[in-house]
Parts: sequence; structure tokens; C-alpha cells
Amino acid sequence: MVPQNTMLRSHEDDELNARQNATTERSAAAMLDKETERTLYTLYKDHFARADAERLWNPWGSLDWTVETPAPSAALVDAVLALWRDATLLPDYAALNQNLLRASRGRAWFWTHWSYEESKHLVALQEWLTRKGGWSEEALATAADDLLARYRWEPPCDEATCVCVDALLYELHQLERLEALVAQATDEGETTLATLAGYLIADDQAQRDYLAEALRVIGKRYPERLTEALQTVATSHEAPELVAELQAYLG
Repeated sequence: MVPQNTMLRSHEDDELNARQNATTERSAAAMLDKETERTLYTLYKDHFARADAERLWNPWGSLDWTVETPAPSAALVDAVLALWRDATLLPDYAALNQNLLRASRGRAWFWTHWSYEESKHLVALQEWLTRKGGWSEEALATAADDLLARYRWEPPCDEATCVCVDALLYELHQLERLEALVAQATDEGETTLATLAGYLIADDQAQRDYLAEALRVIGKRYPERLTEALQTVATSHEAPELVAELQAYLG
């Protein structure tokens, strides 16, 4: 007769093994050789350390919302709304990309940190819209619910390197939009928004730098993987010129 406590341990072991085997074939493909994974994880630790040491901020303590600024133009409010709408799809970006990256510790943990920072961006943009842009919390909540009910973002591919290429392209595009927003806000005297956008730019630059360096590491050791990822992303955006542009950026 098997002792009852032994049977219990066996059942618990089965559950543990099931959890440990939860990585799917698709997400397991994200895992590269041990040396490359160690390098990617070291890059993440450096990224995290610099984030805490150099650019911690929050939407309430780091911005002076009491500063009197001119009423923003409709064009400026629309520019912020466009950024806010994109950020509202954060649950898709966070969950779908993380599922593809989960077996690569450095990139998966980077994506967790990226999700935290992007959630802060979303809250900060919403704070500006309610304090300065003429929107109510209720109206924005309704707009967010409607957006999430109607649209679902899907990654352009199901391979980890490709996901990182697409994320890098997103960050490069975001930086262009945010730099334009700073110029627009400054022209209108909306100093609070200009300051806020500056915080977003610092975060996005750091995110861009991690993704670019991670792709350089992968490209040196798996050049065919990077080339295929670049081509897939360019095809998904119907912009074949992106291959050469991103190759030049990555050096």
C-alpha cells in the first residue's frame, strides 16, 4: 500500500511538471543558445538599472499640473488623442508579444518592463486629456471600452526576432511623433505637455536602444534569422524599403 502522503507528493509533482512544461513549441522557439540568452539578459539588467537610476517619474509627482497654460488647440488635443488611442491597445501588445517571447528570459523580462512603462504613458496622456484637453474620465473610459471592443492588435508574425523588429519600428515611429508633439506643444505654450512628452521620449529612447542592441546581438549570431524578420516586418507594413532602412539603423 502506498502511503497517503506519498500519493499527495506525486500528485503535486505532476502539477508542477505540467506548469514547467507550459512553454509551447512556438514560444520555446524564442530561446536561443545559452551564451546569447545570457547576453540578452545582461542587456535587460543594464536597461532596468539605468531606468531606476536615471529616469524614474510618475504622472502626478513629476509634473506640475497647477501651471497656467493657454487652452490647447483642437489639433494639439487630437495629437494627444492619437497617441492615447494607440496606447489603449496595451493589453494586446503586452500579452501577445510576451507569449511569443516568454522562453527568452532577457527579452521576456524586458517586455514586462516595457509594459509597465507604456502603462504609465497611457495614464499620463489620459491625465493631460482630463486636466487640459477638455475630456472627462467617463468619456475616455467609454472611448477606451469602445476601442477595445472593436479592435484587437495582432503581431505581424509569430517569431520572437520578428516581434522585436516590429517593436523597434514602433519605437522609432513613436519617437518621431513625440518629438513633433513637443514642438507643437512648445509653440502653443503648453509647457506641461512638452515636459510630459519629454519623459515619454526618454523612456522610448531607452526602449529603442535595448531592442536595437538585442537585435544586433542576434544578428551577429543568427544573421539569417534577423534578415527573415526584417523582410517579414517590411512585408506586413507593405513597405519593402524598411529592410534597407532598418539594416542601416542596426549597422
